Amino acid sequence: YRVEVITMAYQKQYYKRGYYVKKIIDDYCVIDIETTGLSWQKDKIIEIGILKVRNKEIVERYSQLINPQQNISSFITQLTGIDNQMVEDMPVLSSVQDDILQFLGYDPIIGHNTAFDLNFIANHFQINLSNEYMDTVQFCRKVYPQMPHHRLTDMVEFLRLSTNEHRSLADCISTYELYEHLKKEIIRQHISI
Repeated sequence: YRVEVITMAYQKQYYKRGYYVKKIIDDYCVIDIETTGLSWQKDKIIEIGILKVRNKEIVERYSQLINPQQNISSFITQLTGIDNQMVEDMPVLSSVQDDILQFLGYDPIIGHNTAFDLNFIANHFQINLSNEYMDTVQFCRKVYPQMPHHRLTDMVEFLRLSTNEHRSLADCISTYELYEHLKKEIIRQHISI
């Protein structure tokens, strides 16, 4: 009986974050979120940014602060610049869910450590995402294996990309620039992905 109870506790519903792929493409969405912490089980989304890219160019932007209905720690405020006052009059996540999903559509989704962002999205929206997704961290490891770290801040500094600010839209722009750079290097160096 005890074993059954433990097993059932671990069968909590987890939602799919989409399908991981590695491709060179020109039409996609870039996503980045800011959160109250690292755990999608305990923490909440406080900002979401999305870029829609067509033929390698940014054609549309989505940016929204979210009221997490919980306290934002001073550590997160220091990291992101987002404080409790900034989000108190903002919509809750459920009220912008349809806008976010409509903006993403069926596009492939690109991000830096994308699984983090999509775990929050899928599980907080309680939906299985059907989009393909890619992670620029994995491309960075292929193109720049000599680097000790492949964090977005490291890549931005190394490649002199747009400043990485730990704000969703700024991080989306850095990730977009990074992916476009990595595509060129993968093609130029004939790197197998």
